[in-house]
Amino acid sequence: TNLFHLLIHAPKAFWQIGLVQFFCWFAFLYMWNYTAGAIAENVWGVDPMNTTSSEYQSAGNWVGILFAIQAIGSILWAMVLPMFRKIKVGYSLSLLLGAIGFVSTFFIHNQYLLFVSFILIGCGWAAMLAMPFAMLTNALSGNSIGAYLGLFNCTICLPQIIAALLGGVILSLVGGNQAMMLVVSGVSLLLGAVAVFLIREKTK
Repeated sequence: TNLFHLLIHAPKAFWQIGLVQFFCWFAFLYMWNYTAGAIAENVWGVDPMNTTSSEYQSAGNWVGILFAIQAIGSILWAMVLPMFRKIKVGYSLSLLLGAIGFVSTFFIHNQYLLFVSFILIGCGWAAMLAMPFAMLTNALSGNSIGAYLGLFNCTICLPQIIAALLGGVILSLVGGNQAMMLVVSGVSLLLGAVAVFLIREKTK
């Protein structure tokens, strides 16, 4: 079947969930790109452009630990998500918690308090990996489910391409402050949390 024909006739949920995906993956690309510089500046007090300094290397090592904490938070929250009776409530709340986690990194200057931020970010990550495909599969019917799921992967890569293209512009707008880029991530995830309620889901 012609893929463009499928896109034209895609169920509304495909595009509605895709909008949420856009904000989510836009946010996480900036987390991967700017966390090391943000932590180096906010916690270690070093110029994030001086990547060869020992302080920056220490910050980079700590980011690895923070990402592990995020993974733990994601696993724990994934066990909570099935307890929500309304999937959109669980989805939106998860993204809201992730947004709070992102924004909080700007105000935290203690390396251990950042554990809380990244546990919250892990809540958003858990929902991003589980909810979209579950909701989309529920909205699809017929023989083209596999094709739609394949096309839906574009809602993961395209937002990151756009975020990468805009990264330099946004960074200049926030004065080159890499910690502010995590605030931008938080705002993007908050928009995703709001967009969840635009989804018209089917119940099976």
